Amino acid sequence: MAWFGVRSVYHFGRKVDGTNLFEERIVCFEAGSAEAALEKAAVESRRYVSDSDRSVHPEWEAYEQDGEPLIDGYEVFSQVFESRQSLADFYASRYSAYEYHPDVHGSNEGRPGD
Repeated sequence: MAWFGVRSVYHFGRKVDGTNLFEERIVCFEAGSAEAALEKAAVESRRYVSDSDRSVHPEWEAYEQDGEPLIDGYEVFSQVFESRQSLADFYASRYSAYEYHPDVHGSNEGRPGD
């Protein structure tokens, strides 16, 4: 069987100022196909959100590993994007623009429905 990295995106909570928090999560599963890995991911995701008010985006992406054993430094996910931006600008628009900064005062966490 092959190994698959499955990416899911969660609404993780809300800061006290109303800013949403999102978690991009990649979990590995051993499975006979991408579809079987996605089924395992669905079960794991339901368990992950069961004790919280998190919600998961319905679109997941599976990435089949190249068959090598999972070892330290092993790539578990790779996605290629297309953009006319420079590397620094692309990174800033995809990641830095939405980077989580804990509140200095008050709670850092909230629930999606708060």
